[in-house]
Amino acid sequence: MTSRHVLLFACLGLTLVAVGCANDDLFTPTPPQYAGGAMFARYVSFGNSITAGVQSAGLTDSTQRLAYPVLLARAMATPFNYPSLNDPGCPPPITNIFTNPPTRVGGLPDTFCALRKNAPTLLNNVAFPGAEVLELLNTNYGSPQPPGSATDAYKLFLLGGRTELQRAREVLPTFVTVWIGNNDVLGAILDTGDAGQAADITPPATFATRYNALMDSLDSFGSIQGGALLGVVQATAAPYVSQGRAYFAAQAAIPTMTVLPNCLAFQALTATDTAFVEVPFHYGAPIVAKAAAGIPDTLDCSNYHVISVPEAVNMISTVAQYNATIQAAATARNWLFVDPNPLLLTLAQAPGAIRPFPAFPPDPNSTTAPFGTAVSRDGVHPSTSTQKLVAQSLQQAINAFYHSAIPAIP
Repeated sequence: MTSRHVLLFACLGLTLVAVGCANDDLFTPTPPQYAGGAMFARYVSFGNSITAGVQSAGLTDSTQRLAYPVLLARAMATPFNYPSLNDPGCPPPITNIFTNPPTRVGGLPDTFCALRKNAPTLLNNVAFPGAEVLELLNTNYGSPQPPGSATDAYKLFLLGGRTELQRAREVLPTFVTVWIGNNDVLGAILDTGDAGQAADITPPATFATRYNALMDSLDSFGSIQGGALLGVVQATAAPYVSQGRAYFAAQAAIPTMTVLPNCLAFQALTATDTAFVEVPFHYGAPIVAKAAAGIPDTLDCSNYHVISVPEAVNMISTVAQYNATIQAAATARNWLFVDPNPLLLTLAQAPGAIRPFPAFPPDPNSTTAPFGTAVSRDGVHPSTSTQKLVAQSLQQAINAFYHSAIPAIP
């Protein structure tokens, strides 16, 4: 699995049918009636799976409508179209991650994909799952496109085979949010072959070139009055990977599981940041399940399936460099930069919000919230409550930066 596989499924074998264009909601010529409202007359959100609304490794209208840009646009009082999918989704969300394969809504497989519910001519949420920075660029961009991925189906299914920039230009947005770059590093924790390897990560210099090309393309629209650029999340903070020390502590409750001391390795980076050995769920969970069934098993953190301390250091450093690029791009345009990592750190301190070690069966939380209430059942994507929190945080940050008065998101 490469860094482009942000979802924990393969959406294969799609049968795409031509759908007639529905009548779009007309863009109102009257700007929203609050301070600074004219800037938000036409809002477009760029991004990948989080922005599209993926929860529990599934995408459906039930989760799309709960995505932060939809909530933000509603508060802005601006028209906002997204490519709505029929229930139960493409694919249906996971209901139990501890079965093999994970159980999904309706008992359907991860290859199932429901069709589009509507096909608006104009789209405001142009995000699609699996997108890296490179894939937002126009097809004639100088660098070669990434190798094929199962999630490429979303580009065709949601955007009609066009890029996010191409679909956004049709709207001529006056305001944009851009949350892209997570997939440029996230594949390193999802790689079932060799987790943490540098081959799954876009080098910071390459990332900077591509991100700046993206921003130059946005500048060329000529219609954008302001924007908010969101930074990349530290992938090692995703509860899909648990620190080796969490497994080491858990062995006290599972007598048949042995965790070697090398799982306790760490390296201090700053006064407040430390890199630890990280164990991806896809590798650690079967060991726990086997031991819990009474069959002795051992977690050896020198295994290439585990993210070593040097690999974790590389990932943390890479994301910091990504975010420096994004912040510089925002500063150059006098746009808002929002670092999502402090928000996630705050959630991590709230009891039960983010679990440093998943709630394994028979824990009653193992089905509904194995990774905590702030994270959906895939251990990567935010839950409904966190999507709302992101929207609220953006509303407040936008108002403070642009001196606007977007109404509060309840």
